[in-house]
Amino acid sequence: MKLHEINAVGINAYCSDLIVDPNDEEDVYFLSVCGYQTTVKGILANLLEHYGLSIEINGNEFYLGRLSLNYKMQIKKLPSGLAHGVVFPKLALSKIDQENQNRFIIFTKDEKDLLTMFYRHLDEKTDVPLDPSWDKWLWNVFLNQEDWLVELKTLAGEFKGYEFTFNPKQLHDIIAEAIRDKVPEVIACMQQKGENDTNGKLNLT
Repeated sequence: MKLHEINAVGINAYCSDLIVDPNDEEDVYFLSVCGYQTTVKGILANLLEHYGLSIEINGNEFYLGRLSLNYKMQIKKLPSGLAHGVVFPKLALSKIDQENQNRFIIFTKDEKDLLTMFYRHLDEKTDVPLDPSWDKWLWNVFLNQEDWLVELKTLAGEFKGYEFTFNPKQLHDIIAEAIRDKVPEVIACMQQKGENDTNGKLNLT
């Protein structure tokens, strides 16, 4: 694991993971730092309180700031006596956010978990009836819609991040059209269960 020194006014710690906005590399989506507990708290507090941080990665210097989102901060004391802390938007948590019902974020180290995480978050965010077998098809739907899926930029570490923003009515219409057109990836689950035994769950027409 490569560590990068990260600085605020008068304090420094070490960054292991950093994910930013692909269009503005100073806007932080995910930050993981380690060091003495007081410095870790200070670094993360500076970010959340809009005081800004600086970090050098591969010869490039970045001045980091927070997004206009609510963040979650977690700090854990390590057996060594040092501390590890992370901050990320609460949109990455698996629960309904009333202010951002049509938006969510995923962070993962293992791409094998990506579709499962995507489906779980989407299913929690919409009243549109979904089926887990649609996960790959839905991912491609998001890819083909403008700005529904944005891959974030990883500057340090192995985590990858994705932000999703969708229109529920448009999603409903896309799924309904796929059912009417008998798109194989969508209707396969109905054929397996029996078209007369869905209990209305997949009835979007």
